[in-house]
Amino acid sequence: MDDLTHGEAGPEMSGLGVAEVARRLGVAPSTLRTWDRQYGVGPTGGGPGRHHRYTRADVARLETMQQMISAGAPPAEAAEAALHTPHGQDQRPQGHSAADSHDGLEGPAAGHSDSQAMRIRNLADAAMALDEVVMTGILESALRHEGVTAAWEQVVVPVLVDIGRKHATTGKYVEVEHLLSAVVSRCLLAVTSPQTQFAAGRIRSPVVLACAPEEEHTLPLLVLAAALAETGAARLMLGARVPASALAAAANRSGAHTAFVWSQTSETGDPSWLTDLHATRPALQVVVGGPGWDRDRLPPEVPFASSVSAALGALLAADH
Repeated sequence: MDDLTHGEAGPEMSGLGVAEVARRLGVAPSTLRTWDRQYGVGPTGGGPGRHHRYTRADVARLETMQQMISAGAPPAEAAEAALHTPHGQDQRPQGHSAADSHDGLEGPAAGHSDSQAMRIRNLADAAMALDEVVMTGILESALRHEGVTAAWEQVVVPVLVDIGRKHATTGKYVEVEHLLSAVVSRCLLAVTSPQTQFAAGRIRSPVVLACAPEEEHTLPLLVLAAALAETGAARLMLGARVPASALAAAANRSGAHTAFVWSQTSETGDPSWLTDLHATRPALQVVVGGPGWDRDRLPPEVPFASSVSAALGALLAADH
């Protein structure tokens, strides 16, 4: 998760239509309708006729879901968490603010082992204290003992989502998210050794990792690069704001057969150029991820990966 929702939800957010909520969240209206239809995360407020409106609590749930998906959680899991997380100041015990707790992270989270729950609590505490040394130690231990994918999805993501909730409620803690993201990035780079590019004395065909044109959020690519390195797979990390022509040129020059493209915001999620990329010769198998993509318009030959583990599986399968 590279960015957070902007500011605190105000009273004016108690009756919004789908277009306005989509603009606030930076997603396509069709995405909100899909989340409502498939996962039940939709509007609950009254409206004219049969039209429902999004209340402030509805928007908070959508923000939670969006943050979890941005961080790599599967949409169904993110929706389940959003629906079962209390939202709105009126639902907190009197005198209890978002900054006073970890929003349900005090006890072992569902699906987490005791060691993971402890790491989540300790990492959240260290992040809020801006303790870079302790954060680094916790992350290095999680990466070493649990591996990249599990450390990201089961330890880092819950903490990033928790910080996002605090920010959405209070408008604070942007510095916490930035510092944690920086520490995570450094720890991931430390385990992404160039030596794994080599196998049996030759450079293997890499997986090209790139952000969509004009997209600047690179943390998910770092996670995927580290996860690929852990498997011994070669990768070519192009980073932010990669033009379609540059991605095609990099794939051609490196002999890559697969590529992963990330889009964080709807402004960078136009998939129309992906068809031309897939039509290159030899054909490049493209996998995409991120909440920015207009998934209704994705070409049928371009799969969408809803998590790091799903992206890793799709890329490794496509390369064989």
